[in-house]
Amino acid sequence: MRSRHIAWISALSLAGAAPVVATEATASPQASAACTSAVIAGHHKCIARGQFCKHGVAYQYVRYGYRCNKRDRNGRWHLT
Repeated sequence: MRSRHIAWISALSLAGAAPVVATEATASPQASAACTSAVIAGHHKCIARGQFCKHGVAYQYVRYGYRCNKRDRNGRWHLT
């Protein structure tokens, strides 16, 4: 019984001494290959074709190679 306690305590101490590895959540954000990192209306965004856009700041999408000119049947604008 005593050997089990010693083994348990040593296992816990080894687990506590393990180095902390940075996870993906703490790493710096990166854009995926499917979208373009952009600053639109003062906010960092990952934009891609087909996403919703703000027509009032449509000129800001042009510098990233997109246009905010496609309107769906509900009246929302999309990137092309």
